[in-house]
Amino acid sequence: MRFSDLSGRKTREDKPKAAAAKPAPAPDPVPPPAAGGAVPSEPLREEARLPSAQTSADQLPGGQAKPSAAPPVPRSAEPPEAVPAGSAPRVRTRREQQRKDEASARGNQRPFRELDAEAREIYSKNLSLAGELFGQIDQPYVEKYEKIIRLAELTSRTLVENPALLNYAAHATAGNYLHAHSANAAIISQAMGLALNLEPGEAAFLGFCALAHDIGMTGCLELANRGDRLTDEEFSVITLHADAGADKVDRIIDMDYKVKERAMKIISQVHERIDSSGYPRRLAGGEIDILAQLIGVADVYEAMSHPRPRREAYHPHNAVKHLIDKEGRGFDSKIVKALMATVTLYPPGSLVALSTGETARVVMANKGSLTWPVVEVLLDANYEPVQPQLIDLMEYPLTAVERIVNLEEISRKNHKFAAKLELARWWVEW
Repeated sequence: MRFSDLSGRKTREDKPKAAAAKPAPAPDPVPPPAAGGAVPSEPLREEARLPSAQTSADQLPGGQAKPSAAPPVPRSAEPPEAVPAGSAPRVRTRREQQRKDEASARGNQRPFRELDAEAREIYSKNLSLAGELFGQIDQPYVEKYEKIIRLAELTSRTLVENPALLNYAAHATAGNYLHAHSANAAIISQAMGLALNLEPGEAAFLGFCALAHDIGMTGCLELANRGDRLTDEEFSVITLHADAGADKVDRIIDMDYKVKERAMKIISQVHERIDSSGYPRRLAGGEIDILAQLIGVADVYEAMSHPRPRREAYHPHNAVKHLIDKEGRGFDSKIVKALMATVTLYPPGSLVALSTGETARVVMANKGSLTWPVVEVLLDANYEPVQPQLIDLMEYPLTAVERIVNLEEISRKNHKFAAKLELARWWVEW
């Protein structure tokens, strides 16, 4: 059964309490359940919307009215297995039972609407602070460290409990791409650091360095925004931004000098690679600070999965595959695995085709699973829009991600909807 076939039902949050049902007639009376019996948890099914800055609380992208309640998927969207007469029912495998237990635990988490609202607020603060930093860093003195580190601490705490925050890192900013790039790299690298069990203070410092890692680009924005391919000489100019950014950290006056020295070292090393193929000093392996390595992988993943003036964005899945191919060469395998643990093989923001024939967008990764995310169903098998609904694929093992979907494919089938998705990519503060 396709999830888009299910309509006309209320969500779990809006569903009224069911009245006590009359017992069905039976040869022998059935005693009522004991008081205090366990109530089975329900799978994650929440009213959903495209997580975009263009969406208000009551609108979807493009001004389309938001449905009052998204139709949930019933407790089993897949028919139960038929058991031949006289035979014993099939016993669940250990993996199936583990999936059921994990899904039951997730059913007790906060509603997605609440997670999404919190994630949007934290992301907006990161973007705003990135804009402030880039707008002021060329002044003689800047007082921003304490403000950034406090927000980085909040971001780290949020990432622990709210996987929806990573979904917002799929946004881009049109006015200056560095604002979203820096905020996204900060969020992604902090999530990677948490996957490596960094201490809270170290994870927050990682967030500061990631947000500031490209401040040296303010001197070569004109080259970076060029729509054509750069010459070798022009690219050499771009590479100077690593040391330029480290030098600009010295303008931040509310930092302890030892903290400042390490931040300058990390920012200058973000573009170094373990095989000495990076810049500006062609460092290798252990010469590169681990925080610089985390930011370096997050920087490449974010840059590839977002549009730039000279190219379209790569599909997030393909960006992850590119980094896996570089594992052990340009990037340390431990750092690449931290990225995979964070965004999985189908990162938040990915468009995918389900085995039901429907098209969905990944909105959250499931911890411990690389291939069974939480998705938002957008289009039916005929590429027609459906009422948005969230599907936790860990709840439905017979439904899987079949392949990735590019925006161009949707555009050929439904140009209007593809345009809405493209618009939703860009962050705008109203």
